[in-house]
Amino acid sequence: MTNLIDLITPTNLVVEQEKFFSSKKYNPTFHYIWQDSNLDPTFSIKAKYPLWEAIKSQNHALIVDSASKLFEVNLNDETLNRANNLAKVRGKISDGNAEEYVDLMREGLKVFNLPNFNVVLTDEVGFNARPNHLRGFITVSKHIHFEYFSMEGGVRHELVHVLRYQNGKFNGIKRSRSFLPTEEGLASWCQDNANDDNGLAQHAIEYVASAVGVNGSLRDVYNVMRELGMSSDLAWKRASRHKFGFINTQMPGDILKPAMYYANEEKVAALNTEEKLRLFVGKISISDLFNYQDYEGMWSQKLIKEYFKL
Repeated sequence: MTNLIDLITPTNLVVEQEKFFSSKKYNPTFHYIWQDSNLDPTFSIKAKYPLWEAIKSQNHALIVDSASKLFEVNLNDETLNRANNLAKVRGKISDGNAEEYVDLMREGLKVFNLPNFNVVLTDEVGFNARPNHLRGFITVSKHIHFEYFSMEGGVRHELVHVLRYQNGKFNGIKRSRSFLPTEEGLASWCQDNANDDNGLAQHAIEYVASAVGVNGSLRDVYNVMRELGMSSDLAWKRASRHKFGFINTQMPGDILKPAMYYANEEKVAALNTEEKLRLFVGKISISDLFNYQDYEGMWSQKLIKEYFKL
């Protein structure tokens, strides 16, 4: 199976970052691995194919439409108003570095008796941390940026991914074809609910920024993030992700994946405690909950409820 994220992550992010900051008007031109070879990717989720075809053809309107369906993001005024209000909330500024984060991640894995699940550092850019379930490790970028997110919140976010995968194997539950929005919504809720950092504010900013990105350029997205309080470094890192998959980032369009976190975190927040707990049985979606009336898994209800403050 092909990882869509690899296909839409620009190979020239570092170079384009330098150009972006050397000008007040420049919008990056991103380059991708698929431009240099004829790739025929295979995806485990059928909804990824329309998005991939739209990206290959650089049909910006179709990219937005396909991404909206895949990531279950419906940009609307009601949600946007709530996100705007939350985006202005300020808590403490978080700090830390990749090495400290790796140590905290290893401690979290020990809580769930997963000491053999490895954590490795990489020089790669374009993400903070990514679990590789099949190989049993979490990759952490040396360029990870906290500021809004705390290290503790980031650990909880990634552990949601790990626990849902491990419980899915334990319970023999196949991954739902529409699992991803719920996956990130639950991980984001567990991250934001259990910490006093600005995680919810950043997730809300990403939603607001997508509403700008669908009609604007990368620099427009960057500017609104700066206006809402992000540092220049974090605003670049986050704004660039809104244009992943796009070659000409001056043109309107947004990949909408960054908005997926807040949009689906709201859906998870509306569930009761037992429903949230049942989402841990495997990589299922909220719409699958009626099939799982009780939580079952490798870990006790008590441990999950206490650790993630359900």
